[in-house]
Amino acid sequence: MEVVGEHLQDWAQKQKDELQKDVFGRSAFNRYYYAAYLITRMNLGELNPDWKKEKHKAMPNTLMTTVRKPVIRELDKQVKKNIMTKSERSRAESSLKVATASLSNLLKEAYDLRCVADYEPEELISFDNNLLLLKEYKLDSARKWPGKATAYCKTIRKIWRDAGLA
Repeated sequence: MEVVGEHLQDWAQKQKDELQKDVFGRSAFNRYYYAAYLITRMNLGELNPDWKKEKHKAMPNTLMTTVRKPVIRELDKQVKKNIMTKSERSRAESSLKVATASLSNLLKEAYDLRCVADYEPEELISFDNNLLLLKEYKLDSARKWPGKATAYCKTIRKIWRDAGLA
């Protein structure tokens, strides 16, 4: 998906016609969102097979609640068994909260923007030199969504491993 988004973005930026820039730019936003979503779903699905079926709108909440609970429970157990110090537990929980909250926010914003791109054609993409913007979001920023999703998932997976869950 990410490579499709890159090609659509590159194509949109080369177009002279504003309508062509608009439709290809919208499609690029869409593909970048799907790349981030699918990366997240695949990574979380490796931690819990039920998460492979997680719907778009539910994924941010799953990250904030369901993904965190078993890790925190296991971190507490490790402290009680003196496998982990309280400060190590605190750092792990903090890292988990930052990664899950950041990924949750990324997916919410990207999903909302994807909906604008798909369902609100009256909301035109604007052009500033070679920058394409939908609402206040730059297409160049959307291009980074899949990489950010990958990094957040890597952190989440590491903390799951450290907690003894994966």
